[in-house]
Amino acid sequence: MSRLPILTAALLLCPMLARSQNSAPRDMLKRAGLPLTGRGSCPAATPPRAPTNEQRRKARDLAERGQQAAILGDSVSARDQLRQAALLDPTDPDLAYRLARASEMSGGAAEAAKEYCRFLALAPTAPESAEAREKVASLARPALSIQARAAEATFHTAIAAYERGRMIEAETGFTATIKSQPNWADAYYDRALALIARGERDAAARDFEQYLRLKPEAEDRLVVVARIDALRRRTPSPVNALAMGLVIPGAGQFYTGRPVRGLVSLAVAGGALAFGLQKSMKTVSVERTATDPFGNQYTFTTTRLESERPNLVPGVAVFGAIAIGGAIEAYVFANNARVDGARLAFSVAPSRDGLAVRLSLSR
Repeated sequence: MSRLPILTAALLLCPMLARSQNSAPRDMLKRAGLPLTGRGSCPAATPPRAPTNEQRRKARDLAERGQQAAILGDSVSARDQLRQAALLDPTDPDLAYRLARASEMSGGAAEAAKEYCRFLALAPTAPESAEAREKVASLARPALSIQARAAEATFHTAIAAYERGRMIEAETGFTATIKSQPNWADAYYDRALALIARGERDAAARDFEQYLRLKPEAEDRLVVVARIDALRRRTPSPVNALAMGLVIPGAGQFYTGRPVRGLVSLAVAGGALAFGLQKSMKTVSVERTATDPFGNQYTFTTTRLESERPNLVPGVAVFGAIAIGGAIEAYVFANNARVDGARLAFSVAPSRDGLAVRLSLSR
Protein backbone atom coordinates (compact mmCIF):
# COMPACT_ATOMS: atom_id res chain seq x y z
CA MET A 1 0.00 0.00 0.00
CA SER A 2 1.21 3.51 -0.70
CA ARG A 3 1.00 6.03 2.11
CA LEU A 4 1.09 9.78 2.43
CA PRO A 5 4.83 10.30 3.10
CA ILE A 6 4.85 13.35 5.31
CA LEU A 7 1.57 12.55 7.08
CA THR A 8 2.58 8.97 7.83
CA ALA A 9 6.10 9.91 8.98
CA ALA A 10 4.79 12.53 11.38
CA LEU A 11 2.20 10.19 12.84
CA LEU A 12 4.58 7.26 13.18
CA LEU A 13 7.17 9.38 14.95
CA CYS A 14 4.92 10.15 17.95
CA PRO A 15 4.34 6.51 18.98
CA MET A 16 8.08 5.83 18.60
CA LEU A 17 8.93 8.70 20.91
CA ALA A 18 6.32 7.53 23.41
CA ARG A 19 7.79 4.02 23.41
CA SER A 20 11.31 5.36 23.96
CA GLN A 21 10.15 7.36 26.97
CA ASN A 22 8.24 4.46 28.46
CA SER A 23 11.23 2.14 28.12
CA ALA A 24 13.17 3.97 30.86
CA PRO A 25 13.71 1.99 34.08
CA ARG A 26 10.79 2.36 36.47
CA ASP A 27 11.21 3.40 40.05
CA MET A 28 10.10 1.14 42.87
CA LEU A 29 6.92 3.23 43.03
CA LYS A 30 4.18 2.44 40.54
CA ARG A 31 3.37 5.53 38.51
CA ALA A 32 0.64 4.28 36.19
CA GLY A 33 -2.37 6.46 35.65
CA LEU A 34 -5.93 5.65 36.62
CA PRO A 35 -7.14 2.25 35.45
CA LEU A 36 -9.53 3.00 32.62
CA THR A 37 -12.33 0.64 31.70
CA GLY A 38 -14.30 0.48 28.52
CA ARG A 39 -11.35 0.35 26.14
CA GLY A 40 -12.67 0.45 22.58
CA SER A 41 -13.14 -2.49 20.30
CA CYS A 42 -14.39 -2.66 16.74
CA PRO A 43 -18.02 -3.65 16.15
CA ALA A 44 -18.95 -6.32 13.68
CA ALA A 45 -18.59 -4.96 10.15
CA THR A 46 -20.90 -5.57 7.20
CA PRO A 47 -19.30 -6.25 3.82
CA PRO A 48 -19.05 -3.01 1.79
CA ARG A 49 -20.62 -2.63 -1.60
CA ALA A 50 -18.38 -3.10 -4.60
CA PRO A 51 -17.65 0.16 -6.45
CA THR A 52 -17.76 0.61 -10.18
CA ASN A 53 -14.64 1.20 -12.24
CA GLU A 54 -15.58 4.87 -12.56
CA GLN A 55 -15.92 5.20 -8.79
CA ARG A 56 -12.52 3.60 -8.29
CA ARG A 57 -10.96 6.04 -10.76
CA LYS A 58 -12.53 9.06 -9.05
CA ALA A 59 -11.48 7.71 -5.63
CA ARG A 60 -7.86 7.48 -6.82
CA ASP A 61 -7.99 11.07 -8.11
CA LEU A 62 -9.36 12.31 -4.78
CA ALA A 63 -6.71 10.36 -2.87
CA GLU A 64 -3.97 12.01 -4.93
CA ARG A 65 -5.43 15.45 -4.17
CA GLY A 66 -5.56 14.55 -0.51
CA GLN A 67 -1.92 13.52 -0.63
CA GLN A 68 -0.98 16.85 -2.18
CA ALA A 69 -2.96 18.71 0.49
CA ALA A 70 -1.16 16.74 3.22
CA ILE A 71 2.22 17.60 1.70
CA LEU A 72 1.23 21.27 1.82
CA GLY A 73 0.29 20.88 5.51
CA ASP A 74 -3.50 21.18 5.03
CA SER A 75 -4.66 18.22 7.13
CA VAL A 76 -8.33 19.25 7.05
CA SER A 77 -8.43 19.36 3.27
CA ALA A 78 -6.55 16.07 3.10
CA ARG A 79 -9.11 14.49 5.40
CA ASP A 80 -12.04 15.82 3.36
CA GLN A 81 -10.59 14.57 0.06
CA LEU A 82 -9.90 11.13 1.55
CA ARG A 83 -13.37 11.01 3.08
CA GLN A 84 -14.96 11.49 -0.36
CA ALA A 85 -12.61 8.91 -1.85
CA ALA A 86 -13.55 6.38 0.82
CA LEU A 87 -17.24 6.94 0.14
CA LEU A 88 -16.69 6.20 -3.54
CA ASP A 89 -14.57 3.09 -2.90
CA PRO A 90 -15.34 1.59 0.55
CA THR A 91 -13.49 -1.64 -0.33
CA ASP A 92 -10.00 -0.12 -0.48
CA PRO A 93 -8.17 -0.67 2.85
CA ASP A 94 -5.50 1.81 1.78
CA LEU A 95 -8.06 4.61 1.65
CA ALA A 96 -9.45 3.58 5.05
CA TYR A 97 -5.98 3.67 6.59
CA ARG A 98 -5.18 7.07 5.04
CA LEU A 99 -8.48 8.53 6.20
CA ALA A 100 -7.90 7.22 9.74
CA ARG A 101 -4.49 8.89 9.83
CA ALA A 102 -5.81 12.14 8.42
CA SER A 103 -8.74 12.19 10.84
CA GLU A 104 -6.40 11.59 13.75
CA MET A 105 -4.17 14.45 12.63
CA SER A 106 -7.11 16.84 12.34
CA GLY A 107 -8.43 15.95 15.80
CA GLY A 108 -11.32 13.68 14.85
CA ALA A 109 -10.72 10.84 17.31
CA ALA A 110 -14.12 9.18 16.80
CA GLU A 111 -13.85 9.18 13.00
CA ALA A 112 -10.24 7.98 13.21
CA ALA A 113 -11.24 5.03 15.41
CA LYS A 114 -14.09 4.19 13.02
CA GLU A 115 -11.78 4.22 9.99
CA TYR A 116 -9.16 2.12 11.79
CA CYS A 117 -11.89 -0.42 12.47
CA ARG A 118 -12.91 -0.35 8.79
CA PHE A 119 -9.29 -0.88 7.80
CA LEU A 120 -9.04 -3.87 10.16
CA ALA A 121 -12.22 -5.35 8.67
CA LEU A 122 -10.80 -4.98 5.15
CA ALA A 123 -7.22 -6.07 5.92
CA PRO A 124 -7.08 -7.88 9.28
CA THR A 125 -3.65 -9.42 8.59
CA ALA A 126 -1.95 -6.36 7.14
CA PRO A 127 1.37 -5.29 8.70
CA GLU A 128 -0.33 -2.20 10.11
CA SER A 129 -3.13 -4.19 11.80
CA ALA A 130 -1.45 -4.39 15.24
CA GLU A 131 -0.87 -0.65 15.26
CA ALA A 132 -4.44 -0.04 14.13
CA ARG A 133 -5.81 -2.11 17.02
CA GLU A 134 -3.72 -0.10 19.49
CA LYS A 135 -5.03 3.09 17.94
CA VAL A 136 -8.63 1.93 18.30
CA ALA A 137 -8.05 1.12 21.97
CA SER A 138 -6.34 4.43 22.76
CA LEU A 139 -8.72 6.64 20.78
CA ALA A 140 -11.76 5.06 22.44
CA ARG A 141 -10.61 5.63 26.02
CA PRO A 142 -13.22 7.51 28.06
CA ALA A 143 -12.40 10.97 29.32
CA LEU A 144 -11.51 11.31 32.97
CA SER A 145 -14.04 12.94 35.25
CA ILE A 146 -13.15 15.93 37.39
CA GLN A 147 -13.00 13.68 40.47
CA ALA A 148 -10.72 11.21 38.70
CA ARG A 149 -8.38 13.97 37.53
CA ALA A 150 -8.20 15.33 41.09
CA ALA A 151 -7.37 11.82 42.37
CA GLU A 152 -4.63 11.45 39.76
CA ALA A 153 -3.13 14.80 40.77
CA THR A 154 -3.18 13.78 44.44
CA PHE A 155 -1.53 10.49 43.52
CA HIS A 156 1.37 12.20 41.76
CA THR A 157 1.74 14.68 44.64
CA ALA A 158 2.05 11.73 47.01
CA ILE A 159 4.74 10.18 44.80
CA ALA A 160 6.70 13.44 44.91
CA ALA A 161 6.40 13.52 48.72
CA TYR A 162 7.67 9.92 48.93
CA GLU A 163 10.70 10.74 46.79
CA ARG A 164 11.49 13.69 49.07
CA GLY A 165 11.37 11.41 52.11
CA ARG A 166 8.12 12.85 53.53
CA MET A 167 6.51 9.53 54.32
CA ILE A 168 3.61 10.85 56.42
CA GLU A 169 2.65 13.26 53.65
CA ALA A 170 3.01 10.49 51.06
CA GLU A 171 0.85 8.10 53.04
CA THR A 172 -1.80 10.79 53.48
CA GLY A 173 -1.82 11.47 49.74
CA PHE A 174 -2.11 7.80 48.79
CA THR A 175 -4.91 7.37 51.34
CA ALA A 176 -6.82 10.30 49.82
CA THR A 177 -6.35 8.78 46.38
CA ILE A 178 -7.70 5.43 47.57
CA LYS A 179 -10.75 7.06 49.14
CA SER A 180 -11.53 8.71 45.82
CA GLN A 181 -10.62 5.73 43.64
CA PRO A 182 -10.89 2.56 45.79
CA ASN A 183 -10.14 0.24 42.86
CA TRP A 184 -6.82 1.83 41.95
CA ALA A 185 -4.40 -1.04 42.66
CA ASP A 186 -1.19 0.96 42.21
CA ALA A 187 -2.24 3.42 44.91
CA TYR A 188 -2.39 0.55 47.43
CA TYR A 189 1.03 -0.68 46.32
CA ASP A 190 2.64 2.73 46.72
CA ARG A 191 0.98 3.34 50.09
CA ALA A 192 2.42 0.01 51.24
CA LEU A 193 5.91 1.30 50.43
CA ALA A 194 5.28 4.45 52.45
CA LEU A 195 3.98 2.36 55.35
CA ILE A 196 7.08 0.14 55.24
CA ALA A 197 9.27 3.23 55.44
CA ARG A 198 7.35 4.22 58.58
CA GLY A 199 7.64 0.75 60.13
CA GLU A 200 3.93 -0.09 59.76
CA ARG A 201 4.43 -3.71 58.74
CA ASP A 202 0.89 -5.06 59.23
CA ALA A 203 -0.75 -2.16 57.41
CA ALA A 204 1.74 -2.47 54.55
CA ALA A 205 1.00 -6.20 54.23
CA ARG A 206 -2.73 -5.47 54.05
CA ASP A 207 -2.17 -2.93 51.26
CA PHE A 208 -0.04 -5.39 49.30
CA GLU A 209 -2.79 -8.00 49.65
CA GLN A 210 -5.39 -5.52 48.37
CA TYR A 211 -3.10 -4.70 45.45
CA LEU A 212 -3.06 -8.37 44.48
CA ARG A 213 -6.83 -8.67 44.89
CA LEU A 214 -7.37 -5.77 42.51
CA LYS A 215 -4.66 -6.91 40.10
CA PRO A 216 -4.55 -10.73 40.33
CA GLU A 217 -2.56 -11.02 37.09
CA ALA A 218 0.15 -8.57 38.18
CA GLU A 219 3.57 -9.31 36.69
CA ASP A 220 5.24 -8.85 40.08
CA ARG A 221 2.79 -11.09 41.93
CA LEU A 222 5.45 -13.53 43.20
CA VAL A 223 7.63 -10.67 44.46
CA VAL A 224 4.70 -9.05 46.26
CA VAL A 225 3.68 -12.37 47.85
CA ALA A 226 7.24 -12.80 49.14
CA ARG A 227 7.15 -9.29 50.61
CA ILE A 228 3.85 -10.02 52.34
CA ASP A 229 5.32 -13.17 53.88
CA ALA A 230 8.34 -11.22 55.11
CA LEU A 231 6.15 -8.52 56.61
CA ARG A 232 3.90 -11.04 58.36
CA ARG A 233 6.85 -12.88 59.83
CA ARG A 234 7.58 -11.59 63.33
CA THR A 235 11.17 -10.52 63.80
CA PRO A 236 13.04 -11.07 67.08
CA SER A 237 13.70 -8.17 69.42
CA PRO A 238 17.32 -6.97 69.24
CA VAL A 239 17.26 -5.96 72.93
CA ASN A 240 16.05 -9.40 74.01
CA ALA A 241 18.68 -11.10 71.85
CA LEU A 242 21.41 -8.96 73.44
CA ALA A 243 20.23 -9.54 77.00
CA MET A 244 19.86 -13.29 76.60
CA GLY A 245 23.27 -13.57 74.96
CA LEU A 246 24.93 -11.70 77.84
CA VAL A 247 23.37 -14.03 80.41
CA ILE A 248 24.05 -17.32 78.63
CA PRO A 249 26.50 -17.57 75.72
CA GLY A 250 24.68 -18.68 72.58
CA ALA A 251 21.22 -17.89 73.97
CA GLY A 252 20.89 -14.95 71.57
CA GLN A 253 21.51 -17.26 68.62
CA PHE A 254 18.88 -19.69 69.91
CA TYR A 255 16.45 -16.78 70.27
CA THR A 256 17.06 -15.58 66.72
CA GLY A 257 16.42 -19.03 65.29
CA ARG A 258 19.99 -20.26 64.73
CA PRO A 259 20.41 -23.17 67.15
CA VAL A 260 23.56 -24.59 65.52
CA ARG A 261 25.43 -21.33 65.95
CA GLY A 262 24.08 -21.09 69.49
CA LEU A 263 25.31 -24.59 70.34
CA VAL A 264 28.76 -23.79 68.98
CA SER A 265 28.96 -20.58 71.01
CA LEU A 266 27.76 -22.31 74.15
CA ALA A 267 30.18 -25.21 73.70
CA VAL A 268 33.19 -22.99 73.04
CA ALA A 269 32.36 -20.64 75.92
CA GLY A 270 31.75 -23.59 78.25
CA GLY A 271 35.02 -25.17 77.20
CA ALA A 272 36.89 -21.94 77.85
CA LEU A 273 35.35 -21.58 81.29
CA ALA A 274 36.04 -25.21 82.15
CA PHE A 275 39.63 -24.76 81.03
CA GLY A 276 39.97 -21.68 83.21
CA LEU A 277 38.52 -23.44 86.28
CA GLN A 278 40.77 -26.44 86.04
CA LYS A 279 42.85 -27.05 89.19
CA SER A 280 46.42 -28.25 89.36
CA MET A 281 48.44 -29.40 92.38
CA LYS A 282 51.99 -28.30 93.08
CA THR A 283 54.51 -28.82 95.81
CA VAL A 284 55.71 -25.73 97.61
CA SER A 285 58.37 -25.26 100.24
CA VAL A 286 57.41 -23.53 103.47
CA GLU A 287 59.34 -22.56 106.56
CA ARG A 288 57.96 -23.57 109.88
CA THR A 289 58.95 -22.81 113.47
CA ALA A 290 59.14 -25.51 116.14
CA THR A 291 60.43 -25.87 119.79
CA ASP A 292 62.96 -28.48 120.78
CA PRO A 293 62.71 -30.48 124.03
CA PHE A 294 64.79 -27.90 125.82
CA GLY A 295 62.41 -25.08 124.98
CA ASN A 296 64.48 -23.57 122.22
CA GLN A 297 62.72 -22.47 119.00
CA TYR A 298 64.13 -23.32 115.65
CA THR A 299 63.11 -22.92 111.96
CA PHE A 300 62.94 -25.70 109.44
CA THR A 301 61.80 -26.09 105.82
CA THR A 302 59.15 -28.54 104.70
CA THR A 303 56.90 -29.09 101.66
CA ARG A 304 53.17 -29.22 101.09
CA LEU A 305 50.69 -29.64 98.23
CA GLU A 306 48.62 -26.63 97.06
CA SER A 307 45.88 -26.36 94.38
CA GLU A 308 45.75 -23.50 91.88
CA ARG A 309 43.98 -22.40 88.71
CA PRO A 310 46.71 -21.13 86.41
CA ASN A 311 44.37 -20.67 83.40
CA LEU A 312 41.62 -18.81 85.24
CA VAL A 313 42.30 -15.35 83.79
CA PRO A 314 42.63 -16.36 80.12
CA GLY A 315 39.72 -18.83 80.41
CA VAL A 316 37.39 -16.23 81.91
CA ALA A 317 38.58 -13.67 79.35
CA VAL A 318 37.76 -15.98 76.44
CA PHE A 319 34.42 -16.89 78.05
CA GLY A 320 33.52 -13.22 78.42
CA ALA A 321 34.64 -12.37 74.89
CA ILE A 322 32.51 -15.16 73.41
CA ALA A 323 29.50 -14.19 75.55
CA ILE A 324 29.74 -10.48 74.68
CA GLY A 325 30.59 -11.11 71.04
CA GLY A 326 27.76 -13.62 70.61
CA ALA A 327 25.27 -11.31 72.32
CA ILE A 328 26.21 -8.40 70.07
CA GLU A 329 26.14 -10.63 66.98
CA ALA A 330 22.63 -11.74 67.92
CA TYR A 331 21.63 -8.09 68.40
CA VAL A 332 23.00 -7.18 64.97
CA PHE A 333 21.26 -10.13 63.33
CA ALA A 334 17.90 -9.29 64.92
CA ASN A 335 18.30 -5.60 64.16
CA ASN A 336 19.15 -6.20 60.50
CA ALA A 337 16.05 -8.38 60.16
CA ARG A 338 13.86 -5.39 60.94
CA VAL A 339 12.54 -3.12 58.22
CA ASP A 340 14.12 -0.04 59.71
CA GLY A 341 16.64 0.08 62.46
CA ALA A 342 20.10 1.04 63.51
CA ARG A 343 22.99 -1.02 62.23
CA LEU A 344 25.43 -2.13 64.90
CA ALA A 345 28.84 -3.41 63.84
CA PHE A 346 31.03 -5.45 66.19
CA SER A 347 34.66 -6.49 65.96
CA VAL A 348 37.23 -7.99 68.29
CA ALA A 349 40.92 -7.44 67.69
CA PRO A 350 44.03 -8.25 69.75
CA SER A 351 45.74 -5.35 71.45
CA ARG A 352 48.75 -4.83 73.67
CA ASP A 353 46.62 -5.20 76.79
CA GLY A 354 44.57 -8.18 75.59
CA LEU A 355 41.42 -7.99 73.43
CA ALA A 356 39.92 -4.77 72.07
CA VAL A 357 36.20 -4.68 71.37
CA ARG A 358 35.02 -2.09 68.85
CA LEU A 359 31.38 -1.10 68.34
CA SER A 360 29.93 1.22 65.73
CA LEU A 361 26.29 2.29 65.39
CA SER A 362 24.90 3.69 62.16
CA ARG A 363 21.56 4.16 60.42
